[in-house]
Amino acid sequence: MGNYITLDIELQAIRAFFSKVLENVDIEIGLIYERRKAGEFGDPDDFANALFNPIEREKIAIRAVFHEINVLIEWELRSFAMKICRNSAGHTIIPKLSGDVSVNKTSNIKSVYDLPIGKVRRQIERYHKIEFSDLLCFSEVQHIRKAVNAFKHRKGFKDFRRDPGSKLLEKFEPNRENAYQAIDGARVFLRALWKKSKA
Repeated sequence: MGNYITLDIELQAIRAFFSKVLENVDIEIGLIYERRKAGEFGDPDDFANALFNPIEREKIAIRAVFHEINVLIEWELRSFAMKICRNSAGHTIIPKLSGDVSVNKTSNIKSVYDLPIGKVRRQIERYHKIEFSDLLCFSEVQHIRKAVNAFKHRKGFKDFRRDPGSKLLEKFEPNRENAYQAIDGARVFLRALWKKSKA
């Protein structure tokens, strides 16, 4: 498991990356608007084409923030689960690599890191007698995970089969504010989890 200092360092790196991308995007968009004001774009399509790259870079950076936050949270949850396995009798999902295990058999060894995140969550909840849904910013964490899965599997489209509130062909379209909220939400959620697990 991590700690408050390393968590803040990792989140600050994500925030700094995102802020730098936005700074560059804003400068480039400002220059494009100046060019339009000077009459450089005779055709409206030329203006739209000039804006395409900086706007796309911003969208990529937002998705990157969501992805990095999701990775960080899943890593921390799996670290929790690994510690639980070490502290309990159920060591079967921890790889026991020794000199007498052949290379061919090591591929069959299962680890906490192979488990679906839902099982990891249930293991943590049972062991620590907590409910993730009671933790601060858990709904934000769930939103991040759904968005990342949508970006990864469906080009951002929501899964209307699992999310009854979504419409057919509705997309996750997070903005700058959402990306910063994701960073802050991860900090609050993980700190709440660490605090509850020590209670």
